[in-house]
Amino acid sequence: MLFQKLLKENFQIWDSYLHHDFVKQLENGTLKSENFLFYLKQDYIYLIHYAKCYALLALNANNARELRFAIKFQNYIVEGELELHKSILKLGIDADKLGVKDESLANIAYTRYMLSVGQSGDYLDLLVALSACAIGYGYIGKEIYENIGAKKLENHPYKEWILTYSGEAFQDEIKEFEDFLNSYEKSVSKEKFAKLSEIFYSVVRLEVNFWQHALDLKLEL
Repeated sequence: MLFQKLLKENFQIWDSYLHHDFVKQLENGTLKSENFLFYLKQDYIYLIHYAKCYALLALNANNARELRFAIKFQNYIVEGELELHKSILKLGIDADKLGVKDESLANIAYTRYMLSVGQSGDYLDLLVALSACAIGYGYIGKEIYENIGAKKLENHPYKEWILTYSGEAFQDEIKEFEDFLNSYEKSVSKEKFAKLSEIFYSVVRLEVNFWQHALDLKLEL
């Protein structure tokens, strides 16, 4: 399967993403609220650009199947994940007032890289760039839930976040994404895979950096 081949080729950086200190602290409930809030603010801004990437994916579509996929996932982000973040941020921040001055350089680096992939590459290039976030969060959410268990999750400070990404609805979306990406396996040449692997490595690095800058509370690099 194409996605599994990408994971195998980039196992070390992928593992650093899934098991970053930010993720482990979130899992065991020791993550400071200020770090989680910083992350939420940045992720809310990130998701706006991430949704734009799906609009670009739609623009790069070669057929109705690809177009439907791009539009479906863009709607899922706008109507689902953004609303989740907005509801949590209500505790102390008006998400609608977040602007360019609130955006970290790590966030800019990641989101603009994905947009550049979509502008200079093809549909599959951008699909792979989007996969690290989409599928990765599914893997992380599922693993955290399995490690904690339903009973311990009842009073967990990050219960809502964990339930979102481990929940059936999100897991179904991620399976659909992974299956869709894998459907391109037979059309990928050795040269094309090398390019896709480089894109995947880059976005996973940027995911690791995203976790780290939330721990460091750094808007600048």
